[in-house]
Amino acid sequence: MKKKFTLLFLFFTFFAFSQQNVTGKITDKNNEPLPGVNIIEKGTSNGVTTDFNGNFEIVVSSSESILIVSYLGFKTEEILVGNKNSVNINLQEDAQALGEVLIKGFSDVMGKSRKRTASIQTTPESVTALNAEGIENAGISDVSSFSALVPNLKFNTSQEIGLNTITVRGISQVRGGDAPLAFVVDGVTIPDPSLLSQELYDLALIEVVKGPQGALYGKNAIGGAVNIYTKEPTNNMSNKIKLDVGNGGLKEAQFISTGALKEDKIFYRFSTQYKDFDGLLTNEFLNKKVDFRKDFNIRGQIKARVSNNFSITGTYQYFDLEGGAAYYSVNPTGSTFDPGFPGGVMDPNPKEGNNVIVADVLGRSDMINNYGNIKMEYSFKNMSLQSITSFNIVKKTMNGDLDFLDFDLFTQNRVTDTKTFNQEIRLSNKNTDSKLDWSLGGFYQNTEKDLVENGTFESDPYPVADYVNTVKTLAFFGFADYKLTDNLTASAGFRYDIDKFSQVDDLFVTTSSRDNNEFQPKVSLSYQASKNTLLYVNYGRGYRTGGYNPQSTDLFNRDFKDEISDNYELGFKTSSWNNRFIFNGSIFSSKMKNQQQYILDLNTFIAGVYNYNESKFVGFELESRLRLTSFLDVFANYGYTNAEIIDGGKTGGDNGTTTDNTIYNGNKTPFVPVSTFGIGMESSFKITEALKFNGFLNLDTTGKTYWHESNRDSFTTDSYSLLAARIGLEYKNWKLDFWGKNLTDKQYYQEFSPGEFVGSPDDVAWRGTPLSFGTAISFKF
Repeated sequence: MKKKFTLLFLFFTFFAFSQQNVTGKITDKNNEPLPGVNIIEKGTSNGVTTDFNGNFEIVVSSSESILIVSYLGFKTEEILVGNKNSVNINLQEDAQALGEVLIKGFSDVMGKSRKRTASIQTTPESVTALNAEGIENAGISDVSSFSALVPNLKFNTSQEIGLNTITVRGISQVRGGDAPLAFVVDGVTIPDPSLLSQELYDLALIEVVKGPQGALYGKNAIGGAVNIYTKEPTNNMSNKIKLDVGNGGLKEAQFISTGALKEDKIFYRFSTQYKDFDGLLTNEFLNKKVDFRKDFNIRGQIKARVSNNFSITGTYQYFDLEGGAAYYSVNPTGSTFDPGFPGGVMDPNPKEGNNVIVADVLGRSDMINNYGNIKMEYSFKNMSLQSITSFNIVKKTMNGDLDFLDFDLFTQNRVTDTKTFNQEIRLSNKNTDSKLDWSLGGFYQNTEKDLVENGTFESDPYPVADYVNTVKTLAFFGFADYKLTDNLTASAGFRYDIDKFSQVDDLFVTTSSRDNNEFQPKVSLSYQASKNTLLYVNYGRGYRTGGYNPQSTDLFNRDFKDEISDNYELGFKTSSWNNRFIFNGSIFSSKMKNQQQYILDLNTFIAGVYNYNESKFVGFELESRLRLTSFLDVFANYGYTNAEIIDGGKTGGDNGTTTDNTIYNGNKTPFVPVSTFGIGMESSFKITEALKFNGFLNLDTTGKTYWHESNRDSFTTDSYSLLAARIGLEYKNWKLDFWGKNLTDKQYYQEFSPGEFVGSPDDVAWRGTPLSFGTAISFKF
């Protein structure tokens, strides 16, 4: 038996190595990758398309094969394969084609929402994506700025660096808990949602896919996934320096370098960024800026092409973020203080709209991250094997006021250490001629989170939390597309997660553990009704893990349950007028069991999570893009979500029934904007042969938001709009940009907390960033 296995392995290896496998990268004259380039083996139907990094891989019949490389606006090239296994091609612009009207829309944006490279317009999912050019033109610098372009997605920050609240299609993030979206960088799932706060730069792709994606991305992808791919190392040397200054004392510097350490074999990419910002919001009591921030980020990548079929890529990133914390504004709605609150008598008749920051402690927070991964890829004839090993270490600290008032009453302090190890093995189909496209594999993750929190009351210290959570996950997954006909494709996938959760609480001296196995299926059917029209229907399940609270109170139980979401979606994608008009849309309906909600019980100074028994989310999304002229695009998107509490359930106390949340049945779930709306325009054209203009304008509107399940008007904010713009001039290798955000200086809130329901003397709110503007200059060499 052993001999048979050995002979079979040797035969398979010999057969695999005997194939003519060709890989390569397509770039423009500036060494920038070109996504969506068509590469076809001449005289056959065998063809592939470059991904967002300009990469391609194709298996050809022989060394006599000729590759036809074509891309709109560029000269078509024919390349004889010969004995080459790697082909790097620099396409030249076609002057004649450039003189015509060229339309670029979603069909030019290559994404990877289903773990394989495909055009956004042919992917049967609700996806919004930008490639490298779109990211730069729109001035995308973080996930928040990209979310402004995505319907039914809201990204808010509050309290401290790394504390985010993400809401997608009605599913919101629990404070300090897991995001409702999987966060994936270069194919690696990052478990700590605080890392969404980092600055984004040197990117090849950013995309958001909505709807439960558990089958493809695992636990916590209950509302979708954020995919971020950085630019890869290149064979040709290139460098970039960028300097940026702005109001609030903003100073920023960036350096990027890439090239070959050994031509065609070993490549590197190095990037670093430093940012210093004094702030724009003022603490009226301390007379100091509170939203200050310093960022330092360094990232390195080495890629080695060991053989024609085998490559290894190593990546390491370090960043250190420092900034203000706990600068909530007091009395944002003009309600009265409680004169009986401990610590003294406060103003019983404050001014209407007394929305000021007056804390007597200048809050500070810090987040340090060390992240690394090793990616190994081996190509067989019709399949590829990929291994990704990664680690992630995050340390966060925060200290600041807790009463947010101008006298010494309460303070808070927290230290969080998170360590994660990931290992994924994936086997994928590469045969582009087959009706069946598939992938399968396994995943292991070990996460350990150590949290210590304490505070003071009138300078006397008191403990709040001291525990270690450990989560071990073993998962198996598979996904397949099968072409039933030339126009009809069926897709099915699954992921089976085996989770083991344990908590050791040193403060309350308890040890808890639980096991959870969850099957997450996904099925879809897509129909290419015409060359430019795609119809699809999807069903998917997602889940977000539960856990333990430090102890039970009247507001929550000792434990909180896993969330389970079942989503049905019907969508369409169309392009017309020679691709000058792109119009996509979808409707969705989701039912969720055990939706998690966060609350701070100031009677015990313990924060916890409780569950609604059942919630329901129904809504739709529309996205469009229109090229009016050869140099002017307009775009718009609209999202609507009706997020409703069906059964609020009961929670808290010794028997879990002290607090009755069924009184909120039929109300809207908190933190969910009823609607989002965006409209804007983008322009790019040559003034002269060497001088180019770029312009981007976007108006982002967030609809009415309920901040508490009571849905009271005093706990609700009306819709608001934020205007952002960017104007740039490019001259040869130089680029000059002028940018502005919140140009109308609109005051808005990213979080609102009604004091009545948490035992606080007054409502508090987290104010959004005021008007900011600046200019940036960059040089490539």
